[in-house]
Amino acid sequence: MKKIIYSMMALAMTATAFTSCEDVPAPYNITFEEGNNNTTPSAPASGTGTEADPFNVAAALKHIDAGQNLDKEVYVSGTIVSVKEIDTNNYGNATYFISDDGTTKGQLTVYRGYALGNKKFTPNDVLKAGDKVVVYGKLVNFNGTKEFTQGNYIYTLNGNKASQTPVVDLNTEATAWTVAEAVQKIQAGQTANGEAYVKGIIAEVASYNDKYKSITYYISDNGTDKTLQVFSGKGLNGAGFAAKTDLQAGQTVVVKGNLKAFTNSQGQVIMEVDKDNKIISISGPSNPQPSNAILTAKFETGMDNFTIKDINLPSELTYIWKHDASKKYMKASSHKGTADYAAQSRLESPVFSLVGKNSATLTFNVAANYFTNAANNFKVQVSTDGTTWNDVALSTYPAADWKFVTTTCGLSAYAGQPTVRIGFLYTCDGTSAAGTWEIKNVEVK
Repeated sequence: MKKIIYSMMALAMTATAFTSCEDVPAPYNITFEEGNNNTTPSAPASGTGTEADPFNVAAALKHIDAGQNLDKEVYVSGTIVSVKEIDTNNYGNATYFISDDGTTKGQLTVYRGYALGNKKFTPNDVLKAGDKVVVYGKLVNFNGTKEFTQGNYIYTLNGNKASQTPVVDLNTEATAWTVAEAVQKIQAGQTANGEAYVKGIIAEVASYNDKYKSITYYISDNGTDKTLQVFSGKGLNGAGFAAKTDLQAGQTVVVKGNLKAFTNSQGQVIMEVDKDNKIISISGPSNPQPSNAILTAKFETGMDNFTIKDINLPSELTYIWKHDASKKYMKASSHKGTADYAAQSRLESPVFSLVGKNSATLTFNVAANYFTNAANNFKVQVSTDGTTWNDVALSTYPAADWKFVTTTCGLSAYAGQPTVRIGFLYTCDGTSAAGTWEIKNVEVK
C-alpha cells in the first residue's frame, strides 16, 4: 500500500514540475538575437565562392572562421531569413540575414548591402523572407558577428540577374556622391579606382596656402559638421585661389578628387579628398558671411587701423614698419643699402575686447628672409594697458625663403579682458643681420 501511495505522490510531483516549466525562462545559453550565427549550420558546407560555384552559407561561415583571403570578394547563395532595414532615404542600402534553409539556424548577416546589380535600393525595391539571393562582397568577423561588410550587393535575386552588368554606382558631376556616401565608400575601401565627384556644403574654411594657391576646407551634407576634409584644394576647374576668403561657409560645391582615409600625427583618422582636387561647380553665398572674428586685418588696402610705435628709429632710416600697397602686406626691416641698423619698432593693433570669451587665438600669415635668429628678430606681444607688453609664443616661424606660412598664438590667458592689444615687435641689435618680415591676414577669434 505504501508503494502505491509513494508512486502516486511521485507522479503528482512530476506533473507539477512539468506544469511549472511553462513559466521557466529558456536556458541562458540559448539566444534569439538577430544576426546570431553561432549555431550549427543547417547544411553541409559547399561551393568555392566563385560566380559559377558560390559558397552556401555554411561554407561562408567556415570561410570566415578560417580567417584567410577575407580581403577578396566572394559569392554566397542563401535564402533571406528576415530584413532588418532598407534605407531608401540616405544611403540606399539594406541590412538583412540569410541562411541555407531560410531559418535562423546558421544565418549570416548582410550588412548595408546594395540592391540587385549594385544599385541603390529605391522605394520600389522589395526584399522579403524566402527570397533566394546570391550576394557578392567581402566577408568579415566583426566583433563576433559573421557578416558581409558594407559595400556588398545582390548578384542574383530569385535566380534573376540585373539587366546589365553590375558596376559601381555611376559617379559624375550630375550624380555626385553625397558627403555621407563618400565617407561610406572610403570606409568600404571602394575609392581606389580614381577620382570621384562629391557634393557638399562648406562648413568651415580652414587655411590658405599661399605657395600652392590652395585652400583646405571642410564639407558636409548639412553645412555644419566637418565631415570630409578637402585638403589643399584648387578652385573652379583647377584655378588657384587668391586668398582664404575666396571660399565661404555655406557655399555648395561639387569637388572632384581622390578620396582616402588619412591618419594624422595624433592618431585621428581623417576622411578627406586628397590634394590635387578641384572644384567642378560652386553655388551659394558669394559675399563674406558673418564671422566670429574679434579682430581682422588683411592689410590689402592699408593698415586696417593698426599703428606704428617706433621705439628706436636710427637717423639713417625713415621707417621700419611700412605698408606695401603693391604686395598688400605690412613689411619691416632695418636694412638700408649695405648696412644693418640697430632698431626697434612695434606694429600695434587697435584695442579689442575678450569679455565673455573663454579662449582666443591669433592667426596670421608671415614670411621673412635674411634674419639670423627669427625669435630675436621678430616677436608677438600682448598688452592690456598699451604700456606693458608681454611676449606670446608663435606656433611656427617661417624659413628664410620669402614663403608665407600660417602661424598662431594662444591668447586664452587674456580671455575676459576688456582692453587687449596685440603687437608685432621688430628688433635688430645692429650686430646680426637685419631680417625682413612681412605679415598679412591677421585674425583674432
